[in-house]
Amino acid sequence: MLLVTFHGGKPSTDVPDPVTNVYAYADGGGATVSTDVLRGAHAELKDAELRGMTVAYGSLYVANGRKDANQILRFTGSGKHYEFAGSLASRASIDSIFHPFAMAFDGSTYAYVSSQDTDVVTRLVVGGQGASASAAPIPAGLPATGTFFAGTFVACALGQLPGLTATTPVATPQGLAVGFDETGDKVQHSVRDVVLSGSSLYVCDEAAGLVKVYDLDGNLTSCSNPVLSPAHFLVQGGQLYLSGGDQVLVSAAGSGSPSFAAVPGVDGKGAAGMAFDAGGGHFFVADRKKNEIHRYHVSGGTFGKKTTIVSGMPDNPEFLLYVSD
Repeated sequence: MLLVTFHGGKPSTDVPDPVTNVYAYADGGGATVSTDVLRGAHAELKDAELRGMTVAYGSLYVANGRKDANQILRFTGSGKHYEFAGSLASRASIDSIFHPFAMAFDGSTYAYVSSQDTDVVTRLVVGGQGASASAAPIPAGLPATGTFFAGTFVACALGQLPGLTATTPVATPQGLAVGFDETGDKVQHSVRDVVLSGSSLYVCDEAAGLVKVYDLDGNLTSCSNPVLSPAHFLVQGGQLYLSGGDQVLVSAAGSGSPSFAAVPGVDGKGAAGMAFDAGGGHFFVADRKKNEIHRYHVSGGTFGKKTTIVSGMPDNPEFLLYVSD
C-alpha cells in the first residue's frame, strides 16, 4: 500500500480543493484505500501542507510545512490508520524549522530536518523513544563563534534571508545555496530532501544543482555531479535514487562523490516522491504534473514498462511511502 502526501496550500484553478491529509492507495491496482490516513489532528491538519513522511521508532512522522505551523507531526498506528500522538518538534521552540520539507532519523539519537525558508538542515536530539526532540548543539563542522538558528547542522550560504534574523553565512559549497524569484524578495529554490546512508547525510541543494554529502560532524565531504533541481531521495539496495527536474537518476550510495545518471527505462517527467515495494520488485514514482502514480516492474536491476496505477488525483502528489496493508 502507498501513502501519499499532497501539495496542499491555497485553492487554485487546477486544484480547487487542496488535500490536507495523507491518502492511501493500493499498490496493485491503485484503488483508493483511505482519504484520511491521519486521525485526531484536526487543528494541525486544517489547511496543512504535508511533505515528507518516514517511519521510525514504530511511529509515522509527517512534515507540515504550513507557514503558521511548521511542525514535525507524530502518529502511531499501521496500515491505513494512524492516530495523532503529538508534535515532535516545531518552529515555536526551534526557530530553524520553517517550512519543513523532509526528515531522516538515525534510529538511535538524532533526526535531521530540512527547512525551505531558513534553507538549513536542523539536527534534533530525539528522546522518549521517538516522542520528543530538542535542538542538538551546533556541530564541529560549523564555526564555533558563529550565530545560527537553533540546531543548525547544515547552514545557509546567505546570512540574511527575507524576513528572518541574521545568521553567520557559510560559503558554498559547505553552505546551502539560495535561489530567488524574479523580484528577488522570495526564496524560490532551497534545500529539499535529506537521507542518511551509512555514516553520511545526503542533502538536496536545489539552488546549487548538487547533492551534497556531509559527515556526522557536519563537514562537507563531497558533492555530486551537476543535477537539475534535485528534490527527492530514496535509498534502496545500496543505490541512491534522486528525482527532480523531470528526471529520475541513480548513483551508488556510500563512499566517494555521488555520480548520478538516468535510470534506464524510467520516465522522469514530473517525478516527485519514489518508493519500492517490500520485495523490491516494483518501483513507484509520483507525477506532480499529471497527478498520477506510475509503477515499474523491476527484475535483475532492470526497470520494465511503465504502468499508470493511479490517475486523476485531487492534488499534486509530493511524497510516497510504501507500508504493509
